[in-house]
Amino acid sequence: MYDSLEFIIACGGYSTRNYPHSKTGAHKSLMPFGDVRFIDFVLKDIIKSGGRHITIVCSNQHVVDVFKKALSRDEATELKLRRSGRTMIADVLQSTFLPADVDLKFVIQDKPLGTAHVLGLAHRVSPDRHGVLIFPDDIIVSKNAERPFIRKMAENFFQNDHQILLTGRRQADVSNNAIIDNGRLVEKPKTPVSDVAGYSPIILPKAVMDFIEDQTTMLEKGESLPNKVVGSEWVYVDGINAFLDQHPAGPSYTLKMFMLSGEEELLDTGTLPLYELAQLYALLNLSVFKEKNRAYVQTLLNQNS
Repeated sequence: MYDSLEFIIACGGYSTRNYPHSKTGAHKSLMPFGDVRFIDFVLKDIIKSGGRHITIVCSNQHVVDVFKKALSRDEATELKLRRSGRTMIADVLQSTFLPADVDLKFVIQDKPLGTAHVLGLAHRVSPDRHGVLIFPDDIIVSKNAERPFIRKMAENFFQNDHQILLTGRRQADVSNNAIIDNGRLVEKPKTPVSDVAGYSPIILPKAVMDFIEDQTTMLEKGESLPNKVVGSEWVYVDGINAFLDQHPAGPSYTLKMFMLSGEEELLDTGTLPLYELAQLYALLNLSVFKEKNRAYVQTLLNQNS
């Protein structure tokens, strides 16, 4: 459905904020989330939305190999489960299989140069598409599973593909997020002017992706970049702001928050306690065994009341 979109999943880093759960894993997106893993949940939403072009950006070849194995179809095990009568588990396993028409690519970011650098690397292998940046620890659960939030966001984008769209959510504390201030992004604001916090998915028009790819080449050559703080990573906020400041004359590009509605719930899983809360949510609300899980939790609560 959305052939002109490249869905870019950032899977670099060491996931230390989720230790010890993530300590022995290749990446936190492979940690359990209910019956499946974070990466399965994210990929399923992309596929349900009509996305077929996906790039996963990893930190090294070992991580790439782990992802390839984790996402490979295991039809022999599925069949074995069905023959033994474990149909529900077989259905869950089958739900993690990617359709044959999915164009799945892997890119290595061997130095931690930031999330804008991630975008530039991904655009090199898919230069003709708009980009959708996804952090797999931003989990959005939609009441209508067949129409995920990312699909609604894409539909809005294609009404005007000169929008730069961030996922927006109103919250009391925005000090760990990006906000829009006077038409530009401010990351981790000390004196916020807005209560709308930015999350992923983030949709960037092809022109922005082209610009960031050019800047990525400059960064790799050791040249200084606009809006980049010396000594820090070049993050997507810097890349977007630099584009808005410098893009060639022509149709204007606007920066917007596409707001979560009452139909969606965002689960920020970026730290250990947040992850454990998200896992509880998934086990009690998304699992095929949720009724049994709820009954067990109720039993535990009764025992300790």
